Amino acid sequence: MKKIMKKGHVIIIVIAVGALMCLIAKAGNFENKAAEEVQDIQNPSTTNYELRTTNYDFTDSSHWNLTVSAWEHLAAKDFEGVYAYGRKCLELYEAPAKEKAKQMTTFAQFGHEDDYDLVNDVATAHYVMGEAYMKQDKFDEALQEFNLIIAEYPYAQCWDPKGWFWKVADISKKNIEKIGKFKKGIQ
Repeated sequence: MKKIMKKGHVIIIVIAVGALMCLIAKAGNFENKAAEEVQDIQNPSTTNYELRTTNYDFTDSSHWNLTVSAWEHLAAKDFEGVYAYGRKCLELYEAPAKEKAKQMTTFAQFGHEDDYDLVNDVATAHYVMGEAYMKQDKFDEALQEFNLIIAEYPYAQCWDPKGWFWKVADISKKNIEKIGKFKKGIQ
């Protein structure tokens, strides 16, 4: 009986030590989060959005890469990733893209679509964010993105890996129609 008691005590001690280690680990994690919150308070210009985007890699911040990354995060249903890459693309490239888009009076000729890659990628970043909003039933935000594309980037095109360019404003119009039908069905 004494041997069993000793084994039992050992098991209890092992369990207690394991539980204690878990508590210490959680406390350390809590301290790290608390330190982050203090840092946020000390730097009031830091937004929650900026804190969430630190998990994403903006090393290659070309408009093409940012747009492709937004697409990839949409496919993975990582909506924060979609918005992180989409917004970074807009932050860096929207102003020059709008200027170039104003000069466009028609779609780029076949073989010259890449002459307008900046316009195409910025419009596509808006489009991908609109799609993400739709998937989350955030229809007002989606409508904003699609209407902006129609107004600001009517001649933007997006490359489809299947081998052709599609017109971003045309598909945006179709998504607006889908949202309208969906909203009518709800009422």
